[in-house]
Amino acid sequence: MPIRLHIFVNSARHAINSSAFICRFIAYHLSPLLIHLSYFLIIDILGFVSLVVLRPSNHKYNPRYVDMFFLSTSAVTVIGLATIQMEDLSSSQIAILTLLMFLDSKMFLSFLGLVLESSKQNKHDPENRRVSSVTVCKQSQLEEATPQTPSMNSIDIKKRCLKYLVFVVLAYMIIILVTGSLLVFMYIAHVSSARDVLTRKSINKALFSISVTVSSFTNGGLLPTNESMAVFSSNNGLLLLLIGQILAGSTLFPVFLRLVIWALRGLRLAKAEEPDFMMNNSSSVGFSHLLPNLQTIFLAAVEVAFVAMTVILFCCLNWDSAVFAGLTSLQKITNALFMAVNARQAGENSIDCSLVAPVALVLFMVMMYTPSLTKLFSACQDHKRIGPESDDRTSKGKPFLKMMAFSPLGFNTTVIMLVCITERRSLSTDPLNFSTFNIIFEVISAYGNIGLSTGYSCSRQLQHQEGIACHEKAYNFSGWWSEPGKLILVLAMLYGRLNSKDSTSARTR
Repeated sequence: MPIRLHIFVNSARHAINSSAFICRFIAYHLSPLLIHLSYFLIIDILGFVSLVVLRPSNHKYNPRYVDMFFLSTSAVTVIGLATIQMEDLSSSQIAILTLLMFLDSKMFLSFLGLVLESSKQNKHDPENRRVSSVTVCKQSQLEEATPQTPSMNSIDIKKRCLKYLVFVVLAYMIIILVTGSLLVFMYIAHVSSARDVLTRKSINKALFSISVTVSSFTNGGLLPTNESMAVFSSNNGLLLLLIGQILAGSTLFPVFLRLVIWALRGLRLAKAEEPDFMMNNSSSVGFSHLLPNLQTIFLAAVEVAFVAMTVILFCCLNWDSAVFAGLTSLQKITNALFMAVNARQAGENSIDCSLVAPVALVLFMVMMYTPSLTKLFSACQDHKRIGPESDDRTSKGKPFLKMMAFSPLGFNTTVIMLVCITERRSLSTDPLNFSTFNIIFEVISAYGNIGLSTGYSCSRQLQHQEGIACHEKAYNFSGWWSEPGKLILVLAMLYGRLNSKDSTSARTR
């Protein structure tokens, strides 16, 4: 028995060492784009296989492979579009989708980027070079070598700051996810209206709490309910909890990160050297979400102003319409705030988007297409750091990177044209549901990694096909597309996710 145990331990050690060597080789020798693409595809395929192997809770429902692949890709790209009714899935399948959203979220990838950058700094430790240079130095040159110490110390501080950020971001994710899940669970347990919804739908309260927290924090948008958060439109407390989680995991993460570092410096829970250096030299650390003071303040002010403007416009256009039917004034404002935040981030909806005024839908589409300020700040810093000559030099001999840098406007135009070709029969027989605007809205939502959808309604059909009854299905508009149209939208999801620079975390220096 001891011999077998020894053999097993040695085999496990060799397997771990081999895996670590392969991961380091891939991380150090492949471009970030290829690493992201490989990571997404591997996780996507594993998720698709898991969803197919596990059986739905509705035994009469037999999902098609293309729908399972679409759902897996939607979770991997943290979009939230669904072509099936989520309540038909089993608890195991919901758990798989929750795990996929977390593993491929921008927050988790930022954490992996920090770990990778920290390991690179350790690999290229300048300590050996510093010792060798001092050893061969003459006695008369020691005084001249002394001024170089601060630069060496600054390099060492940067390395320690990366390690510090690894633990800060890890603790940040754990605290938000655990605290958020507990708060959602406590709210559902004490508010009968929210609890009755889950009881009626036979959804486990603990699973729902974890899934909705992960979906909100990662901006995934996939929830266990068919109607997303529309069934909780009257629960102001729950919507406000999710708004905080959405902002903490996306737009305002640089703001919260700086506040956390400032709080740790004030509490003296760590050495003051690292927090002070990061607060005063954030651009030198190499973490794209750690912005300078002025940019952080500007980011917070712009996002607050943008959300406030959207809430005001949304309320003015839809206050007395069917969108807010049966809601009080406070509930209307809360739902408008929820939609304003989600149109920019997670894609969870608390109202029926098909009833929203067309002007507001156009505003939502612009918000989904516009990149975040964090992405723009990171792009400007990268351009200043690299310079035009380096750009010309690094762009040569990389046709794959040039292909992936295809114009977003041209790509979306091509996707919309292809979808119009694949859905041309529905465009002619069902023009109200399959309008060109609804198709454009769905494509932009998929490319922007948001997940809002206008849906489909049988009442909007102009003519009914003989012998075929229309049944209302609580899933996104793309669920009514043909299989080629769904596969084209999958490509739009992947391209939009890879084209998002928010998925990068640490810039290699």
